[in-house]
Amino acid sequence: MSNFNQNINSNDYIVIPNPIYDVVFKYLMEDTESAKIVISTLINEKIKTLTFEPVSHTESIKDPGSEKDIKLFHLDFTAIIEKPDGEEELIMIEIQKANHASDIFRFKRYISANFQKKQEKEIINPVSQIVEKINKPIRLIPIFILNFRIENEINDLLIKTNRIKTGIFKEKTLEKINDFIDNLSFDIYVVQLPNISNIKKQDYEGNEYKTKLYSLLKLFDQQAQNPENKHRLLLVKRIFPGFLERVINRLKAADAENPELEDQMNAEDEYLAELIRRDNTISFIKQELEKTSEQLEKTSEELEKTSEELEKTSEELEKTSEELEKTALKLEQERKLKEEQQKIIYDLAKTLKENGVPVEVIMQKTKLSKDEIEKI
Repeated sequence: MSNFNQNINSNDYIVIPNPIYDVVFKYLMEDTESAKIVISTLINEKIKTLTFEPVSHTESIKDPGSEKDIKLFHLDFTAIIEKPDGEEELIMIEIQKANHASDIFRFKRYISANFQKKQEKEIINPVSQIVEKINKPIRLIPIFILNFRIENEINDLLIKTNRIKTGIFKEKTLEKINDFIDNLSFDIYVVQLPNISNIKKQDYEGNEYKTKLYSLLKLFDQQAQNPENKHRLLLVKRIFPGFLERVINRLKAADAENPELEDQMNAEDEYLAELIRRDNTISFIKQELEKTSEQLEKTSEELEKTSEELEKTSEELEKTSEELEKTALKLEQERKLKEEQQKIIYDLAKTLKENGVPVEVIMQKTKLSKDEIEKI
């Protein structure tokens, strides 16, 4: 990196590997103390203990240089937090990053899996007074770090949903913890990195949480990419308070600890986009098939109602009508299903073709002829 980096004063700037890349972010979050700083700053909770959980969903890509597998995944943690009243709570934290809005298909699948996890609790049976063990859900906090905007209404850097429990008739809000409701819902934190430029000093000045949060997210500021290498961020040192020193040092150490870091980041650039498109295409097809099934069910229910009305008119007509309905329904279902399947196959073929997949591979995957593919 020639003239640009030579003119950088190390006393004024810091250069870190770009944590928007999975390989860098994973390295940062594998350090428990750094992860505690990042997560506690995001959710504004005091974390007493934090445990990095085994990854339940992974994708693999090949490093073009070494042919080694690079694991790309979201991160799961369990944590014990201390509430303002001194009580402790076991929670699960799920962090996902994304560069493309279509990644929502992956998000939904990962959250569903983690929502099933439970913890074992001891309770005293009110009748027998015997200590019994039960399985209780763990409160889940999903955190999404997005390199795109999902709203242009307020253009905020961090969006949080709040679980509000309101009675419809009495219009009163439940203030206390309610195990049934609270364990079936969760708060969501969504970071919109492009909006960091919309945050002014007056938006966080005087508020400790907002000040720390802004400083932390500046470490992800993609507008600070080194002009000669987007894999590195060039940041003004003075804007970062002391509590982030460990996080910054951990990021700086990524290069020394992993000599193949640059190659792995290049691999993410070259292959991750295609990997995500494939994953999202599969998820989209499944979702469309589910919609088709729901529509067919609805059609079936409507035809049943018609059948009941015809039954009142004539027994003979009802029998004839039922037979015609079944035949018509079956033909309609087959026609719509065939049309939907054909559309999905053509859409898939188009997507593969636009992404440079060879015609022979598309023919194998979609069973379409060469002429049909070339006409798409």
